[in-house]
Amino acid sequence: MAASSKKRIKLSQPAKDILWSESGGHCQNPGCRVDLHAFTDQVHVAELAHIIPASTKGPRAIEGADLTESERADPTNILVLCPTCHTVIDKGPSQYPAEVLRRWKERSQRARAVAFGTPQFTSRAEARAAIEPLLGANRAVFQLYGPLDDVFDDTRADQWRRHVADTVIPNNRSLLHLLQSNRDLLTVTEKETLDIFAIHAQQLEERHLGENWTPGSTRFPEAINSIMKGDV
Repeated sequence: MAASSKKRIKLSQPAKDILWSESGGHCQNPGCRVDLHAFTDQVHVAELAHIIPASTKGPRAIEGADLTESERADPTNILVLCPTCHTVIDKGPSQYPAEVLRRWKERSQRARAVAFGTPQFTSRAEARAAIEPLLGANRAVFQLYGPLDDVFDDTRADQWRRHVADTVIPNNRSLLHLLQSNRDLLTVTEKETLDIFAIHAQQLEERHLGENWTPGSTRFPEAINSIMKGDV
């Protein structure tokens, strides 16, 4: 990465701990994910790679021209990569723009949450108790503000967009984490419902957070509301 004319802001140890934790000790390039402990039993070979460079010159600098020095040094702007991937992204910034690298980081964070931050239950009743509040909150938002056939109300639409971003999308992510982590408790039919829900949830995010309004989105599978109900 290009050298800066100023001395870089050093990352604090807590910031480094956050980055190491979210990476799980693996390269955050989803096409690599090499174990960064595996090269030697003495030290790891992880490298801290800036998404927007620490200096105002360097790979992807133009994409973050308005960032301050402290924002460039923030953990949200840094990936943990193996030496090879770090070199590749900095030598090919047009192939690896900031948007792609941020998706890598988010994907790694989600994988960690699923692997370590989501409880695994021993019974369907326990799992249902965990997901019921999330389903209930989403259902309430839809009943109060959800789109109505042949009706357009600016106020209702604004409320819907706000609550989708603030409530429905975060709840959907939690639901997917819980259900995927406890997939072994699902019936075959419930697994099919979950897979459809995952596509619906992704498309909902793309519409409301990514402004991708491509028509023909997957509808919410109503069967998700009764998933994990009762024994099998």
